[in-house]
Amino acid sequence: MGIKEKAKELAGIIEKQEEISIVTHCDADGIAGAAIAKKALDEIGIKNDVKIVKYLSKKILQSLNKFTWLIDLGNGELSNINGNVIVTDHHYSKEQYEKALNPFYYGIDGELEISAAGLSYLIASNFATMDGSLAIIGAIGDLQDIKFGKLVGINREILKNSRIEIKEDIRIYGREKPLYKMLAYSSNPIIPGIFERTKNAIGFLKRIGINYNKSWKECSKKEKKKILSEIIKILIKKGFSYGYITRIFGEVYEMDGKDVREYATILNSIAKYGHGEEAIKMCIEEKFAADVLLERHRKKICSYIEFAKRKLEEYRGIYYFHGGNYILDTVVGTVAGMLLRQEEIPSPMIAFAENKEGIKVSARAPYILVEKGLNLSMAIKNAAKELGGSGGGHRAAAGAVIPKGMEERFLQLFDAEIRNQLSL
Repeated sequence: MGIKEKAKELAGIIEKQEEISIVTHCDADGIAGAAIAKKALDEIGIKNDVKIVKYLSKKILQSLNKFTWLIDLGNGELSNINGNVIVTDHHYSKEQYEKALNPFYYGIDGELEISAAGLSYLIASNFATMDGSLAIIGAIGDLQDIKFGKLVGINREILKNSRIEIKEDIRIYGREKPLYKMLAYSSNPIIPGIFERTKNAIGFLKRIGINYNKSWKECSKKEKKKILSEIIKILIKKGFSYGYITRIFGEVYEMDGKDVREYATILNSIAKYGHGEEAIKMCIEEKFAADVLLERHRKKICSYIEFAKRKLEEYRGIYYFHGGNYILDTVVGTVAGMLLRQEEIPSPMIAFAENKEGIKVSARAPYILVEKGLNLSMAIKNAAKELGGSGGGHRAAAGAVIPKGMEERFLQLFDAEIRNQLSL
């Protein structure tokens, strides 16, 4: 049985239910996946409700008292899940569960080829009428287009059944904004010396003779070529790899004339600050407008990054910082990833933050280590388990929750896991 046949089987189980509780993760992928599920269930008249969570705790699992559809969650807790639950989670897991649509079980890379929203779409499209646009927003929000500079695998098939337009262009978010903002806010790639420094971005554009108030879309082909050339020079000088540099230009995705990454950023910024229900409503109504919230999110992230820089420490080659109760636990991973790229750190990055359950741990790693065999999902899961916590995620980005006061011990365990994986 292939993944599509399994999706059809699970769809049949869902259609037989009278009421379903949707439990999803509070990021763009989880939100898009939940919106897909809700739209589909509403269409066929199945009563449903949506719960948005930071992670799947034992307490949440124990509270599940009716048929549940887990989205972007579950693969790290399969042994604790009962038969009254369907799991559509794209995160890495070796465990098997009868009612799970786990892409890795079918030889499909859930980090690159399909997101949680995509898995929801595979199931929902069996009993409801919909296109794949929300699934693609989820995949872009999960950065599944980064490694190859385009979407691949099943994402490619879903893309064909969406209203999203494919274009060849610079792969920096904000192409309709003033150039200096586009460059200064770019986090993929982060441009050394310009990131978060609008004055430097303005100076860079003035130096090469480009009007910094123009948007990328307003630039001529000659101007675009000049900007790209100068950015590449900076990255080469800073030692970035050929593979990284070539991903700057490639496929970009637009819906209704806007960059799909903008929609994903809006969903992330709203959901991670506790307004997930509003984000799901945006998806269902397709009204993605939150300029004030986005600007507030950017300002908070900038202040968090500056705080993290001041707190940055090193343990046996692993860089880490503790956000305490200053950095929100829902965005501490985002901060870690941006700091990793901004400071060009060649090792894994660990970030801690306080929450009600204990300490949230987020791990990020450069892709060069992933290519050498690093799997943060396994490392963080094993280290957290030793401390009575739980965790999981992707090879290059993972998270966990551990008891308070165990941060130093966690670093020791995590370091041992990393060294075993890379045979250091």
